[in-house]
Amino acid sequence: MSAIESLTQATKERWKTAGRFADVLEAEVKARRSPFIARVVTWFNLCRITQDVEEQLLLATEPPPGEVQLHRALLSLAISSGESLLLECRDNAELAPLGIGSDSIRAKLDSLRITFEQWHTEANPARQQAILREAFGGAA
Repeated sequence: MSAIESLTQATKERWKTAGRFADVLEAEVKARRSPFIARVVTWFNLCRITQDVEEQLLLATEPPPGEVQLHRALLSLAISSGESLLLECRDNAELAPLGIGSDSIRAKLDSLRITFEQWHTEANPARQQAILREAFGGAA
């Protein structure tokens, strides 16, 4: 087995492990057997795994499609789990021991959505022009 084949297999195993771990965390977030605050911490850990995968993709010269697909799946899991938590959060006092409120969950969700859009959607021409105008000012 060549070094490239070995590396590819090692990479596949790393992504499988990240995916399995994310699945476990997502199940914990959605299961109501744990206190709400514990599920919020678990969700932030899921978000961290998603970010770690993204950092690895950024370091790759040309990430394989499977790795990009895993990133898309992890982002989708994190977004849906976070939305579920927001629906459950009736009182910011529940999150007070963490020093956060529902606005922190909302802000993280916004960040996840922006990341999803940047990595996994194509901007239509009108949106591209708006982005260029915003970034560089004036007509693009």
